[in-house]
Amino acid sequence: MTDRAAILARLVRLAADRARERHLAERLCEASRLILNVDAASITVRNDSSSRLTLAATNEVAARLEDLQDVLGEGPCRDAYLTGTPVRTTLDAEAGRRWPEFTRAARSSVGPVSIYCFAMRPGEQVFGTLSLYLEQVPQIAESDETAQFIADAVGAALLRDPTAGDGIADSGAWSSRAGIHQATGMVIAQLRIGPDDALAILRAHAYAHDTTLAEIAEQVVDRRLDFSRED
Repeated sequence: MTDRAAILARLVRLAADRARERHLAERLCEASRLILNVDAASITVRNDSSSRLTLAATNEVAARLEDLQDVLGEGPCRDAYLTGTPVRTTLDAEAGRRWPEFTRAARSSVGPVSIYCFAMRPGEQVFGTLSLYLEQVPQIAESDETAQFIADAVGAALLRDPTAGDGIADSGAWSSRAGIHQATGMVIAQLRIGPDDALAILRAHAYAHDTTLAEIAEQVVDRRLDFSRED
């Protein structure tokens, strides 16, 4: 069984490091790579459209493979996004039948590589894809369950706050928003990061513990949850 609390705590710590040097997506991508112990990783969104975007790639291999899928309109990342299920390939003969142009170009460009793609699906809809790349070993050391949890947590962190600017006038809703703003400020102080990063961490924590953003914010405000003391 995946230890969600331990994984999330490490993801938070790693993402908070070098907060002033990298965008949030880049830090989450690198944190995922380190936790899953792979050679490279990438994060993409809107994978089935012409507006497909690579938010982060940890090295040139990952960036090149995403570029190829961009240009060719086929590949494992796109399939993971469309199906919402993990897609794995070693660019073998079967891969050549599924994605002939991508497989040929990838082999020529980067050589042998294993690719694991996990849909980021923190809500009912798929948000994007976390892709993992290995150059020396055929499979990731962690379980699919762990990789899927990280993909979903990263997706939750990168999603915009769904209640921001929605014009809700209910006093309870406004009270909830005030608590979230206060908790965000406290996380900023705890981890010395920016407000967008702090809110993303709160959102990811809410997803990981299957609760609401308001509940996590309440825990922070009541000092029952302090990210500076998370193991």
